[in-house]
Amino acid sequence: MKKTLLTGLAIGLFFVGMTGVAQSIPLTTVVGIDDLLYSTTLANSGEQTEVDWINLKLGTSYTIADYFQQSVAASEWSGVEGYNGVFAHALATPTDYFLVKIGNNSGSSYTHFLFDNLDSLYWAVIDLGEMGFDLRNISNIGKVSHLGEFEANPVPEPATMLLFGTGLAGLAGRLLRRKKG
Repeated sequence: MKKTLLTGLAIGLFFVGMTGVAQSIPLTTVVGIDDLLYSTTLANSGEQTEVDWINLKLGTSYTIADYFQQSVAASEWSGVEGYNGVFAHALATPTDYFLVKIGNNSGSSYTHFLFDNLDSLYWAVIDLGEMGFDLRNISNIGKVSHLGEFEANPVPEPATMLLFGTGLAGLAGRLLRRKKG
């Protein structure tokens, strides 16, 4: 009985520990274009105005502290091979949603674009054509001036997963003991 329980506990801890390690490895490949959710032109393009608009659209309660905005140069974007007007940018942190801000005269009707980060939380992948850029500017990523990020839900640490797995294994052992007794 004890041997079976200890073997089961060891196997369970091994798998829970491996799950934690696998989750903490960042994705490094760009696999798809992120989903454009909303676009607008804001009269005031300050961070608080942008966060308020995002909260209104998503029904969330982000604050300025949750928002990381940076100006981005054209050289920081990489063109995605085989796709005209599609560009990728490495993000500072894993990000659920990101905001792209462009300058005027881009050929687009809007200046602010909110994206749902789909395939890789470490990359922003945008399609300028989908954002309404005209044919003359479809490949001009230099029109993007800022990128704003909201950090994704944190990835559990392996030690946290190990502790959780140990608790589950202990609970299972307790239930088995009660059932046999």
